[in-house]
This record gives sequence, structure tokens and C-alpha cells, in this order.
Amino acid sequence: MDTNTSSNSNPAVAIHQALATPGVAIPPTLAANGKYKVAVGFLTQSKDADLIVASERIVVGMTGNAAYPTPNPTLADLIAARNSYIAAVNAAMDSHLGVVVRRQQRAAFTAMLRDLAHYVQVASGGDLAILLSSGFTAQKQKKPVGPLPAPANMRLKRGKTSGLLIARCDKLLQAGAYEWRYANVATPTVWVNLESTFAAHVAIEGLTPGTQYTAQVRALGTAGPSDWSDTATLMVL
Repeated sequence: MDTNTSSNSNPAVAIHQALATPGVAIPPTLAANGKYKVAVGFLTQSKDADLIVASERIVVGMTGNAAYPTPNPTLADLIAARNSYIAAVNAAMDSHLGVVVRRQQRAAFTAMLRDLAHYVQVASGGDLAILLSSGFTAQKQKKPVGPLPAPANMRLKRGKTSGLLIARCDKLLQAGAYEWRYANVATPTVWVNLESTFAAHVAIEGLTPGTQYTAQVRALGTAGPSDWSDTATLMVL
């Protein structure tokens, strides 16, 4: 689902005027760095009235916009499709057949808007200010996840066969994987590292019956590994 990046009350007009007027600066709150993507979720999620308003903003933003010299589809074709859609919406209020026509006209109109969104994406190069000047809005960028906390509730249980322990911890939604290690309690600093897992559990095999073992886990995220968890200790049968 697309979510819209917030801007000034009329971002398309503000930036469009800034681009068209020498010496006028683009509003600093809209001149963010990075690659942004055109939001198109409104094409399927908006009610008819909201889609009509949003498309008017796009027509205003694209008209005479030096950043988009050759829009595809043309603005003349887009405006004609929008007018047909508005007429179909009004006709659908009094006619069952009109509802069918309205759906057809909306499908044709939103297909054109989707093509125009692609054109804007390419022409803007992902620059937020230029993108917003088109009248389209931008998808909200995902913020990188910071350092993860150490996994909680680390625990061990005996497996169904001799020499087997199962290690588990509570799942972290932001974790991409988990790293595990275990040691003989008699030599607690001599850790044996296991292969990382995507699941929040792992089997520890080949252990010596009658021996106590301790184990820890840490989560792997975009910012690197978390701290190691608290230890869990259990004797193998």
C-alpha cells in the first residue's frame, strides 16, 4: 500500500511556481535528498470524488511544467479522459447502466494516470521536489531499523533423542536471522558457533549425555548483530 509523504498545503503549486520563476527557491522542507517513488495507491483506493480532486492537482502540476516537457499520455488526452470519467460519475447517480460505464471510464482514466506516473518517475529521477511539482505525491520512504535489542526469553529444552537440545528465543520482527552459540558449562568461554537460522529456534546435536551446556543467541538486523542474549543452561540426557 502506498502512503503519501506530507508536504505544504499545496506542494504542486508551490514547487511549480518555484521552478518556473527565476530566483525563487524551492521550499526547503520539500527539497529532500534521495530517490523517491511516485505514489499510485490512490488509483485503486480513492473514492470517485477523491480521485477527481487528486487528478485535478496533477493536471495543475503538469501544465506548463518545465520538468515534464513531453508527458505521456499527453495532457490533452488526460483531460479528455478525466472529463469523460466525471460525466460518467454524475450519470451513475441515476442509472444502473451508468454504474457500469463509470467503472469502465474509471479503469481507462486510472490506466492513463498510471502511465503518467511512470513518466513522472523517470523524468524526475526520484528527486522529491521535482516529483511533487507534478501534482503526484511520493511514497513514504522506509526508515532504516536501528540496532536491535538482544533476543529475550532464551531457553533450552531436551530433544526426543539423546544428546539433543533445542534452543529457542522470542521472535524479533525486525530480525533477518539469528546466530547461536553454546558451550560446555565446565568451559563456559569456549563457545561453539552454530549456523545462523531464519527461525527463532535451533537444534543443538551431538552433545554428551550427563553434561550441562549453556547457550546464547543474538539477532541480525540491518544495523548489524545485537548483543548476545542471557544464557540458558540445561543438562543433556
